[in-house]
Amino acid sequence: MTAPASRQEFAALVNDTRRRQHLSIRAVARIAEVPPTTAQGWLNGKHFPTPALRGNYVKLLDHLGLVDAVPRDLWDLTWGGLGPVLKNGLSPYLGLRPFRISDQALFFGREAVCARIASAVLDLSERAGCGMLALVGPSGSGKSSLLAAGLLGREVSGGALSEWEAIPIPVIGLLADPRPALPGQPPHQLVVVDQVEDALALPDGPRLQFLDALSALAEQAIVVLGVRSDAFAAALAEPVLEAAMSCPILLPAMTIDDLREVIVRPAETLGIAVDEDLLRVLLEELAPGSGDRVGAGALPLLSNALLLIWAVSNGRRLTLADYHTAGGVARAVERLAEQVYLSLEPAQKAAAERMFLRLVRVSGGSTVRETLALAEIDATTRPAMEAFVAARMLTTVGDDLQISHQALLTHWRRLQEWLAEHREDLSVLEKLRVAAEIWLSSGRDPAALIPLRRLELFASWLDRGSRKRLLTDAEREFVAACDDHFARAGEADRAGRRLLARWKTAASLLGALVVLLLLALVWLLTGRT
Repeated sequence: MTAPASRQEFAALVNDTRRRQHLSIRAVARIAEVPPTTAQGWLNGKHFPTPALRGNYVKLLDHLGLVDAVPRDLWDLTWGGLGPVLKNGLSPYLGLRPFRISDQALFFGREAVCARIASAVLDLSERAGCGMLALVGPSGSGKSSLLAAGLLGREVSGGALSEWEAIPIPVIGLLADPRPALPGQPPHQLVVVDQVEDALALPDGPRLQFLDALSALAEQAIVVLGVRSDAFAAALAEPVLEAAMSCPILLPAMTIDDLREVIVRPAETLGIAVDEDLLRVLLEELAPGSGDRVGAGALPLLSNALLLIWAVSNGRRLTLADYHTAGGVARAVERLAEQVYLSLEPAQKAAAERMFLRLVRVSGGSTVRETLALAEIDATTRPAMEAFVAARMLTTVGDDLQISHQALLTHWRRLQEWLAEHREDLSVLEKLRVAAEIWLSSGRDPAALIPLRRLELFASWLDRGSRKRLLTDAEREFVAACDDHFARAGEADRAGRRLLARWKTAASLLGALVVLLLLALVWLLTGRT
């Protein structure tokens, strides 16, 4: 069926079709599960379904046999229309956000690797009772999702490790609590520590603290590490990690068959069809030529594109037209990020820029993701945060906020421009963060404070008030403690100098008095003579 040219023509088509099928307005309302007044507005074209009622409208169209006739402009494809769909709709795809344990029903394509890791866990447990294993793969290969939804989800909940108790512990969690309580009893205790590369990029103090805590964990449980492949050498150089990194489990690139499952199976789980034309184009874009393997870094881009394709679709079937509307795989990250950003008010846009600058850190010449406590998000920033979380570009983990995937740093041009513009700020901020972390890890020892205002690098940076807004509460506390400590030290120094000056004056006066007395004595003796 040819799609009507306009929204009004489509409303007329829907109304004519329901009349031919002898459906009253009340019957239409019952089918769509909406009030009769809402159904009547749809039928006469006075209004069209809001994002929250899109599923109800599609249910009616499906009953009338008009799903294929929906015009492209029926849905609002700005963020105003997509935002509520992404926030409230049940999507089969997660975008840039990694899978969690609770997402296991939508996790496909990595069953063989999951089984291999589970087998390695059982083997190590039988041989040694405890220890470490390492899963190594490039950025964008799906390590985090595999460990969460695959290993901790499927294998522990109903697979080879169903008799085990398991828990994920993030790097920041192990730093905050180096001796966490583990569920269950040995020898069936499993701990997953993902993104170990983030810990290896920390300053010596917290890095060594993390490694000590990891070593202690591995003495009572099986610890599975997730390590990005570009951090392999750094991890291998650490004695604590040497055994695990000497015989790692390497995460292979996905095959075409794996990728087909990633695209089709989650949609099928929620009763959504994927057109063969769309599947063919996606496979050709992600595995061009005759190769049967998907390039590294493709998975987060595909997941984001599928999320946007679903959001612009009719909710029942994903088509090639939806793919083109979403902008394809390569442009989907840029398009969605820009739509979210441009929907914000001016003050919220400025707050969003500061938020993203606080969510990264410069380490060894590279930019890596950083966590930010949700308590640090002020009222102006919160709408921006919530919008990017709805778009799955930011993720909340417990009480912390983080960028969902490294792919956002490389595929959103505006964010790259912010990072380039503030490169010097980020460099100074990193040095300040390191100093603050050393002070905090020392138990706020005054000996770890530094005279920030006497160092040109920090003094000129702190004098610009806008830069202080990039600091966390702990970093502001460190700056205030430094200022207070050295202000008091300076006052004590000045008081000492004043006291010394008074003593010098007194000594001079006393010396002069002694001289006068001597002269007087000489005069008296001379006069007697």
